[in-house]
Amino acid sequence: MITIATILLFITILFLYLNNNSKVKYVYINEKTKKYHLEDCPYSKNLKEIPLKNAIKNGYEPCKICNHNNLQ
Repeated sequence: MITIATILLFITILFLYLNNNSKVKYVYINEKTKKYHLEDCPYSKNLKEIPLKNAIKNGYEPCKICNHNNLQ
């Protein structure tokens, strides 16, 4: 028999899993350099915000400061 505690535990684990799989959703792109930046990057100021998936799809690469491995 499934208890309420088991159901709550399952929901909590599912919620944490979904939140951890979506680290970065949006990045800031520089259309001249074809680089993208995280929000806290010093080069991200006054740039256009787009979804990370779109930036990658359109050929943008991470800047040297932004660690690409932390974005996906």
